[in-house]
Amino acid sequence: MAAVVCSLGILLLVPCAVSEKFSLSGSPHPVVGVVGQDVVLPCQLSPPNQVPRMHVWWRKIGSGFIPVHEYSDEGTKNQPGEHYQNRTELFPQEFISGNVSLKLKWLQVMDNGRYQCFVKNPEWSREATIELRVAAVAPVLVEVLGPRGQGIGLTCRSSGWFPKPELQWVRKNQQNLVMESVTNMTQDRENLYSAVSHVIITEGEDTGDISCIVRNGQLELELQSVIHLSGDVFPQVSPWLAAFWALFALDIIVAGVCAYLGYTAKRKASKKKRSEEE
Repeated sequence: MAAVVCSLGILLLVPCAVSEKFSLSGSPHPVVGVVGQDVVLPCQLSPPNQVPRMHVWWRKIGSGFIPVHEYSDEGTKNQPGEHYQNRTELFPQEFISGNVSLKLKWLQVMDNGRYQCFVKNPEWSREATIELRVAAVAPVLVEVLGPRGQGIGLTCRSSGWFPKPELQWVRKNQQNLVMESVTNMTQDRENLYSAVSHVIITEGEDTGDISCIVRNGQLELELQSVIHLSGDVFPQVSPWLAAFWALFALDIIVAGVCAYLGYTAKRKASKKKRSEEE
């Protein structure tokens, strides 16, 4: 009887011993991917080993679990989730080395978030969490709008950024422009940001090379467009035209004074005439 109890105790301890020797790890830092490109979400089983009857689930963590990819030794199941058709891939040939990472293809903004790597067999289960941060950058274009008062209007445009970028106008020495700019950020149906910024440059210290810089803080990457403004592109006021307007203003003032004096003299004459008639 004692031998039977001992044997049962050993059998009960075996699954625990097997489960305790395996661990699953993801990435200690967020994984950054770029829209339109591929990214690998790391997940490593240790010690490296091909686990018999292994089942692997990749799921996105949201209000619930969204199936991303599922693999099973039993029945050779290896398929993506409903919303990830043709966009996921595992590496079965590397399972023997413990690599159960997921390749996510053609990244979209909606892929941004946290993912769970879950590995299970009949004796034990392990899970790891990986954070994916999706980013996007786009070309920057500066356009000349033409004269605006005594200055030149410029517009900076760029579409296709994620997350929300930062935009600034700078001079050649990388100092911010003194002039005030008006910048608008909008988001499209794919959650990508577009930036449009307007500024009026006046002749003087703000001329020369003017740059519009758009920065993605997540990638620590910035793109820019540079335009050179020389003094001859600014609206020029002719000295003869200035003199004409000065003389014109003076004529108006003189004409006004003369009209007032004439009106005053006429009133005085009218009053004198009425007095004599009385």
